[in-house]
Amino acid sequence: MTEKDYDAAAEWAEHEMRLPAGSRSSLRGEAAAAFGRELVERSQGGRPSIDPEAGPGEKSPVRQVRLPRALNADLDAFAKSHHRKPSDVLREALSEYLATHKNAS
Repeated sequence: MTEKDYDAAAEWAEHEMRLPAGSRSSLRGEAAAAFGRELVERSQGGRPSIDPEAGPGEKSPVRQVRLPRALNADLDAFAKSHHRKPSDVLREALSEYLATHKNAS
């Protein structure tokens, strides 16, 4: 996101966004501004790590894999039909495969 994107989001939140009547969970005023500033500051480091053992600022390792078109299409269709991301499906499948084949030689 760019500075222009952040400014547009702030403008919308401050002038156009409408809160549900009687909402008690929505932040307002200085509390909302403080939360927004903290959120923007936290987002400057990129995506949060998916590794529960990662330290602050530590990024998750990235692996790339090439797939045949048919397998890629199957993965996309499966992920979409289960309301999941393909990367989540791949992580779960790899985890299950390694657990199943851990002691196989």
